[in-house]
Amino acid sequence: MEQMLVRALAGACLLLISYPGMGQDSPRWNFTMGGGVGFPEGTSAHFVNNGADFVVGGGPNLWPWLGVDAEYMWHDLPIKQNIIRDLQVPGGGARVHAITLNAIVPIPTHGKMGFYIIGGGGWYHRSGELTEPTYVPGTVCAPFYLWWGGCVDGFFPGKNVLASSSSDAWGGNIGGGITYKLTVGGLKLYTEIRYHHVPHQQVATDLLPLTFGLRW
Repeated sequence: MEQMLVRALAGACLLLISYPGMGQDSPRWNFTMGGGVGFPEGTSAHFVNNGADFVVGGGPNLWPWLGVDAEYMWHDLPIKQNIIRDLQVPGGGARVHAITLNAIVPIPTHGKMGFYIIGGGGWYHRSGELTEPTYVPGTVCAPFYLWWGGCVDGFFPGKNVLASSSSDAWGGNIGGGITYKLTVGGLKLYTEIRYHHVPHQQVATDLLPLTFGLRW
């Protein structure tokens, strides 16, 4: 994974440095915010379904052909129902939090459409738990319990955690995206697909999120 990332970024940089449009001015900073759906790959696909993802980040543009994006990502990992049944528990959930440092390599184009390559690595925290519904006793059915699903005869519904686990690991990612410029100032719509590989304990985490959002 690391060798593939280095080769891809190095090749893109060599091509872009020689491009005649690289002397054009570019914004000093870049920012991104988006969300979408992620697809589990490899062994991860045996345990979890497709899940929502959210990303936010930003960083300096070092040169017209290279930017840096420090990014936070949250990715939901809905546990498959057959796994829940095999474990003989009522429910469960899992997710990944990631903080990564990535390089962005724009591909020169003319007009409003743009393309870029992105890749990097960082810290990935995966956690999950198995749960069962329970009723938590309370003294008074206060109105704010409606936010949590209501209260009956001094009891309101909750969840009892039967088991939980978490794993931290360093991982990497690589992908690319398409942008469409909305304003002269640089606000752009973007669509991105990126592969994340993380060697977490027991089962590695492999994700392919498809993200839509704004870059500027």
